[in-house]
Amino acid sequence: MLVSTTRMTILHLISRYRWTGSAEPATSLCAFQAKAGADARLCCIRGGSLEREAQARNVRFLHAANLGRNYTPWGILAAARSLARCVARERVDLLHAHTQHDHWLGALAQAFFAEKKVPLIRTLHETRMIRVGRVWRRIFNHYTAMNIAPSRSATDFFTGRGAILPERVRTIHGGLDFSRFRVSVPAPNVREAWGVPKDALLIAQLSHIGPDRRQREMLEAFALLAEEHPRAWLVFLGQGNKSTVWELRERVRSFPFEARVVFSKDHSGKGIPWPDQVAATDRVAVLAVGSEGSSRGAMEAMALARPLIGARLGVLPELIEDGKTGWLADQDDPLSIAGALRTSLASPESAARVGGAAAALIRARFRCERQAEETLALYREVLGELPRPARQAGSR
Repeated sequence: MLVSTTRMTILHLISRYRWTGSAEPATSLCAFQAKAGADARLCCIRGGSLEREAQARNVRFLHAANLGRNYTPWGILAAARSLARCVARERVDLLHAHTQHDHWLGALAQAFFAEKKVPLIRTLHETRMIRVGRVWRRIFNHYTAMNIAPSRSATDFFTGRGAILPERVRTIHGGLDFSRFRVSVPAPNVREAWGVPKDALLIAQLSHIGPDRRQREMLEAFALLAEEHPRAWLVFLGQGNKSTVWELRERVRSFPFEARVVFSKDHSGKGIPWPDQVAATDRVAVLAVGSEGSSRGAMEAMALARPLIGARLGVLPELIEDGKTGWLADQDDPLSIAGALRTSLASPESAARVGGAAAALIRARFRCERQAEETLALYREVLGELPRPARQAGSR
């Protein structure tokens, strides 16, 4: 049971309308802070799947400003002024930004329009779009009370690039909502729906299909194993844009095991719940970290006790202890990926133990409740209710 000692009013800003990337972690954080007793509300772009999913989670909304990406001077000024007025009117204690757009909008509102200045927090969900110029360094280190990174590797990246001062960034790992992430009872016959034999050894690459998500490397790694494991099948578990999916299909057709490769997106119309799709696999490979930074897909596979092969990249080495809660591989090296898969396939008993250890780790230490507790503690620290820790210890 979460307990908040201070009734705070928190406004989460996310300039998104689709339920992708940082949308789910931002929404879940808002929902679990409310469960902990805080007055946590969400401001997003209205009318999209993000708003619908947030409503399903009973998230409270506060439409403080139009977060649509209007870059005209009058549009920017109107949004910043609206946000500042809402903060004063609703007695908001703290702003928490989740994207670059709403971050600088919040900073602008506080700097030029605020009747009541409140701390601004930013969660940096990904490293790919980090800005390190003079203006952004000032936003990160002067206008922002604290920046949050979802992994120690991200924290090191931001400080190492000189974008954020070490005392202005804190590591808080992501979490899963186990009240929503669970398999169906009774479970649907996912393999039958996909056309995969019941006794197949099903290896999944879990990721959006994109040019930087290492599907080609995964295919090459599977080619190294396909002959020695004739019962092995490969499923690309995730959606993707038309051009990258088409290119991947063309590549698959060049291999003799083409019939043993499945695209889950071809069966998306069958309405199979996501946890059931992950649970239907025997091994899962995650070779890239997406735009939400915490690698929620890897945590989901681990929570379902699926033996995981993860890249030595981003948060994944922080989730996986090689040989104990999964196996690590080099994302750009098919030989390394195949070697990790081969090790995981050598002993079903050992793989089961690794999967069980992974599930225990995620369920004990990577829950949304823990993430909400740590962010609320950080808010109280920023608001002066708690002393700063002597040193940063991350969230583990």
